[in-house]
Amino acid sequence: MQTLHINTSNVVANEILAFLENLSKKGKEIEIIDDKIFQFEKKGINTALLEEQKGEVFSSDELLKEFFCED
Repeated sequence: MQTLHINTSNVVANEILAFLENLSKKGKEIEIIDDKIFQFEKKGINTALLEEQKGEVFSSDELLKEFFCED
């Protein structure tokens, strides 16, 4: 899926959103992510990458043991 980040005025942004809404009503697959959500997701991804580089990762088995308090 292609991603497009647009920086524009509110008037133009509203016109673009109206156009995208019409496409969505016609059954086209569209996901709209505003800048706040984009920045939040970007921060989470960057944090995860840094943790991986530092070796601060856990296997799914370790996590399941912690969740279910198994020793």
